[in-house]
Amino acid sequence: MKSFFLKDMQYRRARVVLTAIGITVLISLILLLGGIMNGMRIQAQQYVKSTGADIWISAEGSGGAFIGFSLLIEENMAPLSASRELKEGSLSPLIFAQARPIIHGKSTKAIVVGYMRDKYGGPKQVPEDMGRMFEASEFQDYRPEDPIPLEVIVDEKMGLEIGEQITIGTDAVKVVGKTNSLMFVLDTPLIFMDVRVAQKVLLGNYPRVNMMIAKANENMEPEKVAAFFDASGDIEARTMNQTLDDIISYYVDEPMKAVQFLRVMLWIAAGLLVGVITYVTMLEKTQEIGVLKAIGASNNYVMSHLLKQVALISVVGVTLGFCLSYIFAAAAPIFVAINLVESIIVAGISIIVCCGSGYLAARKVIMVDPLIAFRGEIDGGMFRHSPTVAYSDA
Repeated sequence: MKSFFLKDMQYRRARVVLTAIGITVLISLILLLGGIMNGMRIQAQQYVKSTGADIWISAEGSGGAFIGFSLLIEENMAPLSASRELKEGSLSPLIFAQARPIIHGKSTKAIVVGYMRDKYGGPKQVPEDMGRMFEASEFQDYRPEDPIPLEVIVDEKMGLEIGEQITIGTDAVKVVGKTNSLMFVLDTPLIFMDVRVAQKVLLGNYPRVNMMIAKANENMEPEKVAAFFDASGDIEARTMNQTLDDIISYYVDEPMKAVQFLRVMLWIAAGLLVGVITYVTMLEKTQEIGVLKAIGASNNYVMSHLLKQVALISVVGVTLGFCLSYIFAAAAPIFVAINLVESIIVAGISIIVCCGSGYLAARKVIMVDPLIAFRGEIDGGMFRHSPTVAYSDA
């Protein structure tokens, strides 16, 4: 009797396999969607953390350094350089703006990052085998006599070679170095250049920047420093953690609300899939269940027999979906980071949902009377007696 439920599954193996495949696909989709969101969160934090700054300053009313429209006049920020709240010499101008560079004749999505090479905002050096840093401008402000070379550093995933040229706006810039996997949300590549080059190719030499970033003094808490500057009313100041929260909320959580809803619907679909298929399968086994009960099998035994089948199918389907999601993540065209702990939680919840729906289906079937099961018919999920045929001796 111990292998009875396995033999029964083998007898209906086509339906068992289809159910397991359905669960596998649904679970892999649930984990992949979670992996995409997790990957977006990781990429949203990469650049901000790489700068080393912990104070981010944008224009008043912008809503944050990366959220709304912000243009600061660099010269107006000069008094902040002498502030005791900031580390000496740490105040750095920064341009961070979306662009559509022309690469190999094709318009491409990218983000331009303009910063001062000896300040915060971008890489200080590149690997030895990946070119060199761009040449820095001699002056911080625009001067016609300052012939700054139009050089950039790109991410290696862009597939560009050292010495190639790309077009940003109306200007051709030369690739002189590469970075290692420093991308923004949804694999948006970052193109690093001197702040003066960014002002030229994006703003037509207009002497403004998106934001200023800095490091709080060692004896000062970044939260208090940001609150102090923010209270002036002329600028908005955020800590690094506040900036990360703004970016994740704006670029990940808000746009992906529909995806979160879809994940919940997939869970429900997985439960319904198992429930419906199990329910139909159980109805087909009415006579078998009647026989079991007629020979003395208790409701608990029959229930355990049915739940073993549901649990085994669910575990197999979830396990295959778990493995398949990692394979798909490795082959995905965008960065997908499936979290192992989250995956285990999702797998556990999915098994509970599937087994719960199977339990509800099995509960209805075990209530059948053995006599009705022997001669009954199923109509709309209810059992009814077959019509009696009267015979006459005449």
